Amino acid sequence: MAPTKRTAADALLDQENLGNSNTRPSSTASTTTKDCDAIRHDIRAFIDSKQMKVGEFQRAIGVSSRSYNDFLNQVGPEKGSRSATYLNAMRFFANRGAESMPLADASASAANIALPAATATAAAATAKRARKETANTASRSGSGSRAAAAAAADANSKFDVSGIVLEGENEMKVPVFETCDRIRKKIRAHVKKQGVTKSGFLKDAAKAAMPGSEKKINPGSLDTFLKYDGALTGNSGIVFYAAYVFFEKLRIKEGKPKDDFRLTMEKIWPAGVDRERSSNGPFFCHVSERPYINEFGQLEIISNSRVRKFR
Repeated sequence: MAPTKRTAADALLDQENLGNSNTRPSSTASTTTKDCDAIRHDIRAFIDSKQMKVGEFQRAIGVSSRSYNDFLNQVGPEKGSRSATYLNAMRFFANRGAESMPLADASASAANIALPAATATAAAATAKRARKETANTASRSGSGSRAAAAAAADANSKFDVSGIVLEGENEMKVPVFETCDRIRKKIRAHVKKQGVTKSGFLKDAAKAAMPGSEKKINPGSLDTFLKYDGALTGNSGIVFYAAYVFFEKLRIKEGKPKDDFRLTMEKIWPAGVDRERSSNGPFFCHVSERPYINEFGQLEIISNSRVRKFR
């Protein structure tokens, strides 16, 4: 295999992970050093408190989304101890007095927390927008639909992934490490949740996959995709890509680890599954051979009890 070409982003990430004298917390800021798992817990509690979105927090501590996501996906008290996210977040919380206040109660005690000027402004603007959106939703709803409106507002907040940035999303080239069948299963489960509709899901998926764009996904495309069956059936459609990006950002926001199937997909498809060529095309093989697509989207050809795998 040819060596992978390193990019400027890779070099930047290496520098972040190694850390430097400017990113380590000073001894005067905190007398107690928390381990990596504790800092991960503090980060998630802080984000859940709605004081900042993920993207705002990343900018506040000066790290890339890749460094942030890599750190949160690790498990273990020493896993990520050299990450810039760990070092800078520890200093951030120490400067805010995180040692003396449980972050789980941050949302209830936000008025008592002294934020740095820049982050306080961002947090105030975010809270103002949230209040305005909630007020607009309530004013449009009648007394008989208040419960439904509240559920929808809660769902919108819970599934807002605008603060997560994935590599390649601006060119719609985020590598996909899922199969169409798994994405269909996730979509069906997602739209059954309280406050979630198919149209709402399509809006969320479009925003996640095409940030800054006004493009929409046709509901008919979703219905067609859900009727398909097969690991890569529907792989070239926008629904497959947009849904994957949405669920991947949601996984990162919720701090969930990659499951075994996902890790296997990354090994089989290191650059992501093929989204250009439709899996419904013809296969040329000998009359004694039988081609089929396995659960990971690989082409397998069986001949004389022998199995050959292709990508």
